[in-house]
Amino acid sequence: MRIGSLRVALTAAAAVFAFGNAAAAPTMLQMPTGGVTGTYYMIGSPLAQYINEHSATIRVTPNTSGGGYENLRRVESGLAQIGMTQPDTMFQAWNGLKPFDKQMRNWRVIGVVTPPMANHVVVLSSSKVKTVSDLKGKIFAIGAPGSGSTVSMMEFLDYSGLKKDVDVRMLPHQDYPELLLDGKIAAFSRLAAVPASVVDEVASQKKVDLVDFGAEIDKSGFLQKYPYYQKILVKAGTYKGIDRDVTLFGNAGYIIANKDVPDDVVYEFTKLAYSEGAIKIVGLAFKGANLDPKTPFDGNIGPVHPGAARFWKEKGVAVPEPILK
Repeated sequence: MRIGSLRVALTAAAAVFAFGNAAAAPTMLQMPTGGVTGTYYMIGSPLAQYINEHSATIRVTPNTSGGGYENLRRVESGLAQIGMTQPDTMFQAWNGLKPFDKQMRNWRVIGVVTPPMANHVVVLSSSKVKTVSDLKGKIFAIGAPGSGSTVSMMEFLDYSGLKKDVDVRMLPHQDYPELLLDGKIAAFSRLAAVPASVVDEVASQKKVDLVDFGAEIDKSGFLQKYPYYQKILVKAGTYKGIDRDVTLFGNAGYIIANKDVPDDVVYEFTKLAYSEGAIKIVGLAFKGANLDPKTPFDGNIGPVHPGAARFWKEKGVAVPEPILK
C-alpha cells in the first residue's frame, strides 16, 4: 500500500453506512511487537486487549515479529499502523544508515512503552564465561534477523573489535533456550526489560549467568560513539543464582505510528494506552512495563505524532522538539 493512500484506507475501513442511519465500524490497527516471549509482545498483547475492550472506534491486532527494526519497517511502509521500536532504530532509519538502505521518515512517536531494555547475554554457569571478552572463540546467538537485539549487539561487537573473534549466529529467538541447554550455542542475547522472563526460563532448568559488558564498554568508548545507548546495572539477586552485579547496555522502547494514521485515531489509542486501567492490566501481565504517563518522552529522539501530541498537551506534558529533523 502506498503511504499516501494509508489515510484513505484507514478512513474507508472506519466507516460503513446503512440506509438512513450511518454506523461507523472500528478502525483496524495492525501492531507488530516481537517474539512471543519478548518484552514487546508481552506488553502489546494485553495492551491491545484492553484497548479493544474499551474503545468503540479502534481495534488493535498485535502481531509477532522480528522486533524493533522489523516493526519500524512495517510501520514505515503502511503494512502496520502502530509498532514498537527503540531510539537506535529511529536514528538509523531516519538517516538511512545500515541496516536500512534508505531514509525512513514516515513514522512518528506516541510515547514510551518500556523502561530501558538491556541486552541480556545468557550463558550456562558451567561455561565460566563472565565478561564479553570470554566469548572469544565461542558460538554466540545475537538475535533474530531484523531485531533490535541483533543490530545493537553487532554494533557493539564491531566497535569493540570483538566481532572477528566470536562465532556470531542469527537464529530465531524462540530456539535460544533449548540451544543453550543442549550445548549447541555458548551464549545468546535477548533485548528485554529487567527482569527478563527468558533468563528465569533457562535458570529453572540449569544454573545460568549473565555476561558483563562494563569493562569493554569503558575500554572501547562505545557509549561515546553511540549515545542513544546507556549502561544498565542488573543488581545481584535479580535472577536466580546470579549473586553479583552485572553491567549490560540498552535503551528504552517506544510506541510509534505511521504519520498518516489520522490524528483522532492516534489520540484515542494514546488516551487508552496510557490510562490507569491499561497500565494496571499490562503491569499485571508483564512486570517492568513502563507505560509512563508522567515522562513519556525521556530518551526519545523522534518527532511526535500530532494525535499523540494533542493528548499529551491536554495532560500538561511538554512535547519536546525532536532531535531527528
